[in-house]
Amino acid sequence: MSTLFLYDIDGTLISTGGIGRACLDAAFEQLHGLAGAFRRVRFGGRTDRGIVARAYAGAGLPQTAAHTAQLKARYLELLRERLRPEDLTTYPGVHRAVRATAAVGHNALLTGNWRDGARIKLGAAGLWQHFAFGAFGDDSPDRNALVPVARERARARGLHIDRVVVVGDTEADVACARAGGAAAVAVLTGWGDRPLLEAAAPDLLLEDLHSGLEALLALA
Repeated sequence: MSTLFLYDIDGTLISTGGIGRACLDAAFEQLHGLAGAFRRVRFGGRTDRGIVARAYAGAGLPQTAAHTAQLKARYLELLRERLRPEDLTTYPGVHRAVRATAAVGHNALLTGNWRDGARIKLGAAGLWQHFAFGAFGDDSPDRNALVPVARERARARGLHIDRVVVVGDTEADVACARAGGAAAVAVLTGWGDRPLLEAAAPDLLLEDLHSGLEALLALA
């Protein structure tokens, strides 16, 4: 069997310590003169496109395609300027885990981040090179649509995939895996809390990728 491991980013591999949210807030304020537009928007398990739509709705502003493009461009500029490696937390066992899963299968990303945002974050953490492709927030505002996108990109690269494993940190990641016919692995390092994750009934619930690596590899 050939297994595709699809990793979420924020809360699963790394934490930016809130810099992503701060950059979105700053970009929105620069474009529209309104501070704190993302303060009450929940980020965990959502795509950047969906997060931005909620911010516009909460601000009572129309969201045009031009506005979205301008906000995205400014956010990415700010993220490049502000995000430094020393601001990042890489969760326990992550580097070892991505090397180990690549040795028994294939690694890719499944994240609500825009692709360029994912590249900036993981580049700062020294992790981008472990992921040749993925499904991103650019592809759909609906996270549940992303597993089929990742499968198709694997096929386009000539990979024959028998099994897909989604690794994330929220109940939305579990739901995404279920919607795409994938196994669901949840880690307790990020946005989700234990009762919600237990109720979502993932195939594996891990404290982190360090202590749970053996169990993760058993899914390959």
